[in-house]
Amino acid sequence: MMFIRDNHLHTHHSYDSDANFTDYLTHFDGEIVTTEHYDLSNPYTKQDDVPDYESYSHEVEKLNLKYGNRIKRGIEIGYYQPRESDILDFLDGKDYDLKLLSVHHNGVNDYLDDEVAEMDKANIIQEYLDKLEYAVGRVDADVLAHFDYGFRLFDVTVDELKAYENQLKRIFKKMIANDLAFELNSKSMYLYHHEGLYRYVLALVKDLGCRKYSIGSDGHKLEHFRLNFDKIQELLREFEITEDMII
Repeated sequence: MMFIRDNHLHTHHSYDSDANFTDYLTHFDGEIVTTEHYDLSNPYTKQDDVPDYESYSHEVEKLNLKYGNRIKRGIEIGYYQPRESDILDFLDGKDYDLKLLSVHHNGVNDYLDDEVAEMDKANIIQEYLDKLEYAVGRVDADVLAHFDYGFRLFDVTVDELKAYENQLKRIFKKMIANDLAFELNSKSMYLYHHEGLYRYVLALVKDLGCRKYSIGSDGHKLEHFRLNFDKIQELLREFEITEDMII
């Protein structure tokens, strides 16, 4: 069985998590990387949610002395077009080992807000995919996170998603051109029941020549750390994604 690092993980340095590094370090012997939320104009909290880089880096350095340099620094960049210049300014000069690119909101709603579930599914999917397509390549990143975030709250069949196949292919071509890895997000697959959508999209990205993949739980607490990674191992074998393709 290949070793897979959980590349999508949060601690108390993210606005929506109370987890500590030690929660993960004491339950896993391998390397961890935390990807703390950076979300400007966050409609969920009604503020800019910005991880304190100095405080975060200091805690990582301190714990690495104790835990044998097992922690890498990361960030999840919530792209929002009206604040692009602020995003670029924040990232300038900061040293992260892993950067995820996400689209979490439209300025009015986070796509996981309860009221979004009552909105028109087709309209939300189209709006979200448009924002995701624009976001790819606008900031330097390593991973395209949870391609389905904007429609996690909806039951979406593969046939329904196929209506957007041409746009999905454009998004994934941009992803590949910008050297981003495609993320298999276990929370999306197994808590939001989107495994079928990921299977469909995995076939698309493979056909497009994607050679970089990232595995992440999107964990905000220990219970979700490395969530169902055994199932993802099986999926990787099924799609012939080898260890050298995983970042």
